[in-house]
Order: sequence, then C-alpha cells, then structure tokens
Amino acid sequence: MSQALEILKAIAVGFLGAIGVVAFLLAGVIWVSVMDRRIAQSLGSESAQDAINLPEQLQRLALSLKSYMRGLLAQDAGRFLPWLASLISVAAGVIAFASLSFGPAVHLADFNTGLIFIFGAGFLAIHGEVLARGFSVQNAPLAGLARNAMRVASFEAGAALALVSGVILSGSISLKQIVAAQLDQGAWFFFLAPVGFLLYLASSIAGIDTVSRPLARTAVECGENPADRPGAFRWPFGSLGATIHLLIGAGLATTVFWGGWLRPFASFRDHFAGTPVELLDAMPPLAMAATAVYCRRVASSEKDAVRKQLMSIASAISAGLFVILAGVLFAPPAAIAAVHGAFWFLAKMAVYIYGFLWLRARIPQFRFGRPIRAAWNFLIPLAAINVVAVAAALVTRERWDWSPALSTLVMTAIALGIAIWLALHDMSQTTAYGVEP
Repeated sequence: MSQALEILKAIAVGFLGAIGVVAFLLAGVIWVSVMDRRIAQSLGSESAQDAINLPEQLQRLALSLKSYMRGLLAQDAGRFLPWLASLISVAAGVIAFASLSFGPAVHLADFNTGLIFIFGAGFLAIHGEVLARGFSVQNAPLAGLARNAMRVASFEAGAALALVSGVILSGSISLKQIVAAQLDQGAWFFFLAPVGFLLYLASSIAGIDTVSRPLARTAVECGENPADRPGAFRWPFGSLGATIHLLIGAGLATTVFWGGWLRPFASFRDHFAGTPVELLDAMPPLAMAATAVYCRRVASSEKDAVRKQLMSIASAISAGLFVILAGVLFAPPAAIAAVHGAFWFLAKMAVYIYGFLWLRARIPQFRFGRPIRAAWNFLIPLAAINVVAVAAALVTRERWDWSPALSTLVMTAIALGIAIWLALHDMSQTTAYGVEP
C-alpha cells in the first residue's frame, strides 16, 4: 500500500510539474512576442507593429489553434504537414525545456548528461520549425528548405562548440555539476570564458533569426482568418518552436555562463545582526516590492483601460511574489535555496532574452551566402580556437599556478587576436551579399 501511494505521489508531482512547464512556456511565448515588438517600436523599426495587448495575443492564439485543428483533420498535405512538423518542434522544445534545472531542487528530471540531452532536443525543435515554415508556404522549393536547414545547423554547431568551454571548465555535462563548479571556483564561467559566451550569443541570434523574424503585418491585422489558408502557421504556433528554442537557449546560457541559480556574489555569507537571514537574500523580495510599486504607479497614470488592468495585475503578481520571497527567508535553508534559486535563474533568463531581442532588432538579416560564410569562416573556427584557449588557461592554472584572472586574460587576448585576423581575412574575400527584403 505504501509503495502504491509513493507511486501515485510521484505521478501527481510529475503531472503538476508538466502542467507548470507548459503554462510557463505559454506565458514566456506571449512575453517574448510582446517584448520583441516593444523593442522594435523603441528602435523605430519599420516592421514594428502597433501596441499589442493581451486580448490580441489571445485572439491570435485561438485563431492559430483553430487552424491547427483544421490541419489535423484535413486530408491534403498542404495543411497536415505544417501541423505535424510544428507539433514535433513544439514537443521536442517542451521536453528540452522541462529538463532544465531552475534551482538545486527545482526540476522535473535531473540527467547526468543533461547538457547534451537539452541541446539535442532543442536542435530537433528548431529543425522541426524550419520544416513547418517551409511546408506552410505554398509551392516552397525543396532547395530553399534544405538551405535554411543547413544555415540553422551551421550556427547550432558554433553554439555547441561555445558550450564546450563551460564543459571543460566544470569537467561535467551535468547541469548541476556545471553550476556547482562555478560556485566552487568563485566565478561565473562568463568571466572565465567570455569569448565562448559571445560566440554562443552570436550563433543563437543567427540561428534563430533564420527561422523567426517579426512580420510587418500578420493575418489578424490584414483581416484574414488564418484558419482558411494552408500557409497560415505564423503566430504564435508558427513560431512557437523558435520561441521555445530561444527560451531553451536562454536557460543554457544562464546555466553554463551565468551561474545558473546562483545569486551574484554567492560566496558572500554575511547575515543581518541577530538573524539567520543573509544580507543578499533580501535582494529578491526588495526587487519584487519595487516592481509592484512601479507597476502600481504606471497603472494609476495609464489612460487605456486594458493597459491599466494589465499593469494592475502585474502589480498584484509582484506583490504576491514579494510575500513569498520574504516569507521564505525564515524557512529552512533548503527552501530558501530552491525559491531564491528559481528567482535568480528566471531573472537572468529575462535579462539574456531582452539583450538577445535588442541585439537581433539592430542586426539586419542578410541573404543566404553571407551568414553561411560567416559561420564556417569565422564563428566555427573561432569557437574551436576558444575551446583550445580555455583548455590552455585551465592547464596554466593547474600546472604553473597562474591566477584565473591572468590565464583568462592571456588566452582571451590570443583568441581575440585570432578573431580579428579571421574577420580581416574573411572581409578581404567576401563578395557583397544583399539584405533580405
């Protein structure tokens, strides 16, 4: 009887966790979409859309879901193949995202080979999205579909090599061990392998940019019903795989380069006088309190009723998070580590995604030739050189007692010097490639 109860408990916990992952992903997709267009608006992009509110987002979600249901029941390949490819992409992305560790005890699955599993599943998700977008365009040539897949694979190879620098520094491909190594060494791997992080960011931008670009006008704005067209797999399901891939990439970057769930200055352990509460543990509740006050002030001055309501909801959510984060300060250390670890992990992910979207909005999309040439003539060779440089820096620290700062500085300077040489050599032989219309 006790074994049956334990099994039922494990099933219930896993089921609730799966529901939480799906709900978080849907909220993340909407947030990324809104932030993408807000950033485009702030930069004066021609493709920036008008202000998008929550009802419009939900309307697009409902229309795309209706289109998918029709695609499932349709007999022609023009509707079924985009549905199937997008379903594979989304399923692989959800599995990869569910394998991330948001805290020392906040995860659904803990693999010893977690980094390889997540990257492989994310790679499958982004290729499924390429197929979905290719199938959703009527009369799409197979050569163009293969070309986009090749472009994605090229930049994914560069991103994988960039992540290897974190594996070398930690000596493990387990997400927990990678984070623990950063705590033991007293520094995030961003500071020990800065070139690796920059290469990962550049490869991620170029890879996802191939699949997902903000559209100037969507079917909803044009007054069309996407459920009536075979090629109507645009937003949000048409780019859901790419958006989930962005969230997975942010999680991997946070884990490998930004210390995962570790707070800044994790080794600083001073306490408030007469209490067991550490000084830096007060940062999360204070941040949520400031956010709640800011949202409340914006809501009070907002004239639009929908935005006013949304900011009021955001203020209430922030206030609730403040209560949770402040109350857990007096809980056992394991509870503090789990709750505050998840807060820091999600905060770092949000910062990474915002920087990612801001940079992508400023970078033009070039035609096929230039990105492929940049990947194989610059990013991938430099990523391989960076792996050697990181390994050399580790050897100098272990055998000749170099300080981490000195070894990192020397090897980073060498890698940057080679990067400059590769860039100059590539520019001298690159033909002019136009920008995508």
